Amino acid sequence: MNQIQTMRVFVCVAEQQSFRRAAHHLGVSNALVTRSIAMLESHLNTRLIHRTTRNLSLTEAGLRYLDGCRALLEEFDHLEASVAHAVREPAGTLRVVASGLLSPLALTPLVTGFRHRYPELRVQLTVAEGPLDVLDSGYDVGIVTGNGLDGNPTLIAHALAPNPFVACAAPAYLERRGEPRAPDDLPGHDWVALAPHQHAPAWRLVGHDGVTHSITVRPSCTVNQLALVQAAAVAGSGIAVLPEPCVADALATGTLVRLLPAYRIDDPDAQLSLVYPNRQYVPARTRSFVEHALEHFGVQADREGAGYGFLRAPDRIDRGSGLQTGLQ
Repeated sequence: MNQIQTMRVFVCVAEQQSFRRAAHHLGVSNALVTRSIAMLESHLNTRLIHRTTRNLSLTEAGLRYLDGCRALLEEFDHLEASVAHAVREPAGTLRVVASGLLSPLALTPLVTGFRHRYPELRVQLTVAEGPLDVLDSGYDVGIVTGNGLDGNPTLIAHALAPNPFVACAAPAYLERRGEPRAPDDLPGHDWVALAPHQHAPAWRLVGHDGVTHSITVRPSCTVNQLALVQAAAVAGSGIAVLPEPCVADALATGTLVRLLPAYRIDDPDAQLSLVYPNRQYVPARTRSFVEHALEHFGVQADREGAGYGFLRAPDRIDRGSGLQTGLQ
């Protein structure tokens, strides 16, 4: 027995004062109405309706049950409408978690632009210095480095933009210790590293000729915030490997000097990605943020198709095999 539907039949019978009129109003057969009331009375083990050939009236229990049914059905309909609205229209609080390896210069314009676009939404942004857990921590969206999947079939990921890393140091440090001219010079220098991401970093440097040099260094100083790594490098504490967007201004003004510019640092985190839970019904606030992020970073997406199709980015493939880079 569908309790909610049976309650609706009972309320309609009480309001229409007729089984036949209730059946017509609900668009069902007389037999279904009769059977529903009989099942309800059997379930409650009490008579709800007095019925004769000429009229219909509610028992005392029926009157009490009618009041309760009306209140319950009103609350139930309100709940369903509010949930359906949240799926269709952006509402509530969007919870975003971002990797500590990301530059504020990448996050701030993205979130600010989204707030301007959807002023009725609240955004809660958390920067995590350690590993990210989008699902278990209750976040709607994660902005991460790397492909963001790690073989996790419960996540959907989109590549947003490159996040290249550069090795750099302050002029004062280079004057004191000398500037490295080749990858093999790097292990002999002082290093500032981000913990826990760069606890014992082994960097892969790729030259213009395609040759890869693997260099392992031992940091002389580790800190747990990206901004502190940059501050320590600017202060002359040693060489740091930082996301290029973070240090672009410092490199332009000469506060920091890029080292070994002929080499590219090959790092799995040199990619900015967006991840969110792989669910059948994605809240509108999440869909809206994903679309905004793709537009913000200039990711081309095919939005043809009806309904939810514009956000079906993830093909149902082996999630460990790679990163989805566009919307289907």
